[in-house]
Amino acid sequence: MDSILIGTSGFDYPEWKGIFYPENLKRREYLEYYASKFNALEINNTFYSMPDSMRLRNFMERTDCRLQFSIKAHKSLTHEINGEWKKRAEEFKFSLLPLQQKGVLSAILFQVPQSFHYTPQNRFYLADLIREFDGFPAVIEFRHREWIKESVFEGLSKRGTSIVFCDMPQLKALPDGTACRTPFVGPNAYLRMHGRNAGAWYSSGNTPNGSGRYDYEYSLEELESFVPVIQSALQEHKKVHVYFNNHPQGSGARNAGQLRQILDKFLGVQD
Repeated sequence: MDSILIGTSGFDYPEWKGIFYPENLKRREYLEYYASKFNALEINNTFYSMPDSMRLRNFMERTDCRLQFSIKAHKSLTHEINGEWKKRAEEFKFSLLPLQQKGVLSAILFQVPQSFHYTPQNRFYLADLIREFDGFPAVIEFRHREWIKESVFEGLSKRGTSIVFCDMPQLKALPDGTACRTPFVGPNAYLRMHGRNAGAWYSSGNTPNGSGRYDYEYSLEELESFVPVIQSALQEHKKVHVYFNNHPQGSGARNAGQLRQILDKFLGVQD
């Protein structure tokens, strides 16, 4: 199953106890347990604070290099950009060296906000950012459908950079993921399963990290609809990543396990 990475966005959720984690499992043992169930993990808290190389090395050692890691870029590179961004980029790259050297860095996730519009200034910045991370496995997640166009796909492909296929509510400004209008470009087919909770996506009652918008559980039928998407990516010889970001109430972990079983059934995929 080396060509298909399946996991969740984050793992350290105390509310998963009794749902995904056994009731008697200590919190410090969550990561090792997680690694016994999945082969990949998307680390999201690096968006809020610059990752620490020793902490990432610890993650790697605790899982005996069994997990592939996708690391979300710090907000200073995507949301709070200023004249110091290249310095922040150097700090970020340095912190990832332990993972890169051991071959367990599967991707760097650059998620730009919905307010990051398709403008000349933003296009130039994105090109500079990708150039700054040359040699790293970069994937870009757009939150505005202005970027979902052939010229962007071609530009990313020329730079060896992949685009994120987002499954999310079908709202006016968001990319249309369910219609499969976002092709896989570059070496990676990267799917982020955000859920389809349209009513809470822009809710003012969301928690600071917006977890309310991700409160959604996929049905088996909805998960099965992604089989041809994944199959197509495999036929194109892409490395497939699937991360479930619908973490409230343990839905992401549950759905990730269900997708593994579905892929085994339809594609004969096994560890």
